Amino acid sequence: MPMFDWVRNHPRKVLPLVVTAALLAACSEAGGDLANSADYFRGGPGVTQDKIYLGVLSDLSGPFASGGKNVTEGNQLFVDKVNAAGGVCGRKVELIVRDHAFDVERGKKEYLSLEPKVLGFVQIVGAQIAESIEDDILHQQILTAPTSWKSALLDNPYMMVVGATYKVDVMNGIEYLMRQGLLSRGDTVGHLHISDENEYGDDALAGSSFAVGQLGLNLTTAALKNTDPDMSPGIAALKQAGAKSVILSTNPRQTASAVAAAAQLGLAVPIIINNPGFAPELLQGQLATVMERQVFVLSSVAPFDAAIDGPRQVAAAYRSAFPQGTPSMAVNYGHLVGLSFGSVLKRACERKDFSREGVLKAFREVESVESGGMSVPLRFSITGRPSATQTFVLRPNSKVPGGLTIVANQFESEVSKKAGR
Repeated sequence: MPMFDWVRNHPRKVLPLVVTAALLAACSEAGGDLANSADYFRGGPGVTQDKIYLGVLSDLSGPFASGGKNVTEGNQLFVDKVNAAGGVCGRKVELIVRDHAFDVERGKKEYLSLEPKVLGFVQIVGAQIAESIEDDILHQQILTAPTSWKSALLDNPYMMVVGATYKVDVMNGIEYLMRQGLLSRGDTVGHLHISDENEYGDDALAGSSFAVGQLGLNLTTAALKNTDPDMSPGIAALKQAGAKSVILSTNPRQTASAVAAAAQLGLAVPIIINNPGFAPELLQGQLATVMERQVFVLSSVAPFDAAIDGPRQVAAAYRSAFPQGTPSMAVNYGHLVGLSFGSVLKRACERKDFSREGVLKAFREVESVESGGMSVPLRFSITGRPSATQTFVLRPNSKVPGGLTIVANQFESEVSKKAGR
């Protein structure tokens, strides 16, 4: 019997069925075990009556392994602190960690395995990997914090980009060198950058290209792949072009090769490094001397163990939790992402809505995340805009934990204000 005929012939059965279906739908939306008459919550994936599960998709064995490990440790320090204080809405937070080794296909596979089990991702390392799953993130409406500062990620409303973009950092760094008298109008800036599809070097290059045009400088570039081991040809080309400063948008192994090549070739100029390109392990032997003499590191997050309240507290917690660990500023970043995600969860708790739609609404209502000076207050309420536009300018220092000290505190250039994001 056609469905229309059945409804017409059984009118007294229709209303109970409609009511039952509505109740079942409501229970499903509410997450089943989250709904009760005394304290109603709208639920979602990764949320139970006593747990909130968050995903971590990191590089723990690939080219950014040291940073990925530190970010994960920073995430865990935040979780431990939240849970010690009773959790979020009486629910303990738990991380589910997976290693993709910076392999895109492996990253996609791990993401698809984790996505149905978690409320959101506090870490996805790598712009390539984040962009490879971007459509699914949008479709599944899952709040995600990529460990990447690529400007294009800001276009996805579910991407929580914590800090200034690569583009903004480089613009701030170039203008800082000019204000310090380390660059002059008419000078040539050399930029050695990873140019694999969807990687971070092209975003950094957009920053240097804009900055040199605004500041009366010239730009020469050398592109490389994320897997290229030897930076000598690129550094030689930049020297041949007369570079008075070099920007490195590289991974840490490539940074070591590039800085060593600059020393060997006698290219004694200031070297700017985007934050993914630095690791404390670089400060060993002869390389440490060159790093300390020539290198500036750009980051919107304060270095580990900085003489600032927020970093001091994180450093103390890190030493207690990971006494054998090798820290870097990535620990602070991981903790800062936790603070940002925690602000969203707190707002979602106030709304009594842990659905993914509810979490997005909460995310866009976060006007300020305070971190005790670990960064400027972060703002996530404007889609498409960076949560911060200031950059710490740092110098390598082998004598301090984490290997970096501050030389310019949360610097913002006039160039970056003109560029927007």
